[in-house]
Amino acid sequence: MKSPGILEDTAEVLETTIPRVERLTVLSEKEKRKVIKLIKEAAENFRRLSKNVKNDNVQLAEFFFKKAKELKNLSTDKGIEREGKKKYIERVKKMNLYSKSAVYDFDPEMLRELKKAYRTYIFGMTAFFLLVGVYMSQVMAVTALILALPIILSMLSLQRRGYTGLLLAYSAAPIPIIQGVMGLTYGWRQLTTPGAIEKIAETFNKSPEFVKGWLIFMVVLSAVELYLIVYGLYLLYRHRHAFL
Repeated sequence: MKSPGILEDTAEVLETTIPRVERLTVLSEKEKRKVIKLIKEAAENFRRLSKNVKNDNVQLAEFFFKKAKELKNLSTDKGIEREGKKKYIERVKKMNLYSKSAVYDFDPEMLRELKKAYRTYIFGMTAFFLLVGVYMSQVMAVTALILALPIILSMLSLQRRGYTGLLLAYSAAPIPIIQGVMGLTYGWRQLTTPGAIEKIAETFNKSPEFVKGWLIFMVVLSAVELYLIVYGLYLLYRHRHAFL
């Protein structure tokens, strides 16, 4: 495999960038410490990865090496003045992020874990839309319709490992979680309150057996939805460095 050697070279290029940063005058001491910390961490990540490559990806490894060389060449006073301090620091942050996300491209096992997080989130949101139908609330139906677009966009972006998808996933999650709690508490309360099932059956002109089955299904579906969404968000957070 060629990837380990290229990743090792990438780490060396980044390490040789640090003395250049130390000599910079266009950055404040605080900024230099921040940049050095990010570059040093990136170098350590690439070196660690070079020893644990399981999937040879020469093209991507060469991309990282090229970006490391560009960053090194840019790490001069003139280079930063030309590029702009803000853009330079953003490049450093991007290089650091590359070093953290790269493991998912060189280790199939990590990629499988990421896909598990993605699928758990999708199943949780699917359960949410099912629960809205079971709950039979017009308000929740309209809310689900409004949430449909950001949820779909989050799914598409997560599949491409886009950071926007991660943000959308977290921003769309509170209402489905609240819906899950509401469905769980409502269903359980009606099942355990004497006479509640008969009252609902009379209101909707359904048999008590049908209402009881409906409530049990709601409780189970709510519990499943809550588990999948919360666990999915936890897994996505755990693998947050995979998203660019």
